[in-house]
Amino acid sequence: MIFFWKDPVYLRIRKRIHGWIHPYRSLIIGGILMAFISGGVSSGVPILLKELIDKVFAKKDPQLLFVLPLSFFVLFSVKGFTGFFQAYLLKKAALFMISDVRQSLFEHLIRMPLASFGKEGTGHLMSRVTNDTYILQGGVAEIIRDLLRNSFTAVGMLVALLYIDYKLTIFVLLAVPLTLIPIRKIGKKLRMVSRRTQESYGDVNQHLSETLSAIRLIKSVASEEKEIRQFREFSQAYAKSQFRSAKYENLLSPIMESIGALGIGLAVWLGGYSVIHGHLTLGTLVGFLTAAQMLYQPIKGLANSQAGIQQSLAAAERIAEVLERPLEEMNVARSGWTVSRLEKSLEFRNVSFRYPVSSSITLENISLSIPSGDFVAIVGPSGSGKSTLVNLIPLFYHPTEGEILWDGKNLQDADIRSLRNAIGMVTQDVILMNQSVRENLLYGLDRPVSRLELEEATKVANAFGFISSLPDGFETRVGEKGVFLSGGERQRLALARVVLRDPTLLILDEATSALDTESEYAIQKALEVIMKNRTTIVIAHRLSTIRTARKVYVLDKGKIVEEGSHEELMRTDGGRYQKFLNLSLGLAPDPGENSPKRSE
Repeated sequence: MIFFWKDPVYLRIRKRIHGWIHPYRSLIIGGILMAFISGGVSSGVPILLKELIDKVFAKKDPQLLFVLPLSFFVLFSVKGFTGFFQAYLLKKAALFMISDVRQSLFEHLIRMPLASFGKEGTGHLMSRVTNDTYILQGGVAEIIRDLLRNSFTAVGMLVALLYIDYKLTIFVLLAVPLTLIPIRKIGKKLRMVSRRTQESYGDVNQHLSETLSAIRLIKSVASEEKEIRQFREFSQAYAKSQFRSAKYENLLSPIMESIGALGIGLAVWLGGYSVIHGHLTLGTLVGFLTAAQMLYQPIKGLANSQAGIQQSLAAAERIAEVLERPLEEMNVARSGWTVSRLEKSLEFRNVSFRYPVSSSITLENISLSIPSGDFVAIVGPSGSGKSTLVNLIPLFYHPTEGEILWDGKNLQDADIRSLRNAIGMVTQDVILMNQSVRENLLYGLDRPVSRLELEEATKVANAFGFISSLPDGFETRVGEKGVFLSGGERQRLALARVVLRDPTLLILDEATSALDTESEYAIQKALEVIMKNRTTIVIAHRLSTIRTARKVYVLDKGKIVEEGSHEELMRTDGGRYQKFLNLSLGLAPDPGENSPKRSE
């Protein structure tokens, strides 16, 4: 519908839209003023044309012959310049407004809880930041411009029609209500189709993002053709959605053409009859028909704007959906207590956890205490909950039940930024940005670091040697996700980054599991230095990492089934820890060894 301010979607999100517009209201008001002047000036054209025919040509007035052409020049010049300034002001408002929206959207996304990102693919979220904001930008710049220009022009032409001949005007306006029915019905269809089109674009973006991220896997299993087929399906679905949208967009045009022709036909018939019988001058009829045609064009333009309005509303609705999602509670507003160095212990007290999308419990009634400065290991089969357990400490996820205590204080009430600054994590999959070695080492630090400190940290992590051999040393770019470095080199950079952060708690999640013997040895030597005077939690499968731990916790199906030192657990015949180590080292008996042989 033309009156978009009555649209249910607009009513639901209007406060947010008004908030986006408010900083640029002066630009938009200026655009409205220019549109008003342009519309008012346009209404003078048919009136001047009427005077030209009736007084200059019919009455042969030579004085007006000089005045009217000059008037035409002034009118069209003013119309042209006001149109330019209207477009300029609204475009400027749209560009800066959408820049703000895009920034707000990015800030909101990056501050959402980690658990939120598993529900919707990266490609879909990227689509909202890029494609939806682009569509909304067009809505503010072009659609609002056309709405204003066409609305004021239509009002101006209506005033001109009434001035020229109010009786003929009534007949012409009889056709206008007929335009509202198709505009309303097609407008509703357009919004639904537009939303589906934007979702289809998100599917294309999602598949593209996943494919490029997993390109090594795809090539290693020769799955290129499968991915090409799937991308073709998503792309064709997007094209079909676009086609449906285009169908409804263009359907309005012939309807408006027919209704407009009906109104003009009525005016020609009644006006021609009046001219023939001397009730109307020829100039009046020509001026009226000109004004009627000029009225029909903006009405048609208003109808055609429905496509852009509905697309913009669908985009704004999708953006608002993301901005309404809950943010990660950083506890700053609630004056959460600041986490400092771990002085006494880190304690899990009856902690249970279930992922939001899962019906089963991942961790159940976990209770353990890690004294400050201790080194503990967490072992267990895949899927036993080891990584989930350590991810609860920096509050990437919040316990479903129980509490985690840092020196006796509940982490739920802590300032999360100070908590995460007190923790250093190194995982099997090291995350590196497509930046220089130096920028990756300093990532997340909010203090100046000297060149000497940088070099010392890399020496502690056994990384200085390979960094020195790189083409540009510390300024060498590592590629996307560190693709130009080996696995061992990436791990050593991650360790050097931890040294610079100087955390009180170090968490190593399978940090050496995917490395060759030489790389593992270099990292183990670095860890011996880094772990000194630091509380350390290690998740590992390798005996070389586990055996030096003061205490080992064995997890199975989300529960602690055994705990003790390596030596204590090894003395438990048939224990879970012993079985786990035998499987890890390949010492478990082959189930097929005792099976009867088939006869030859």
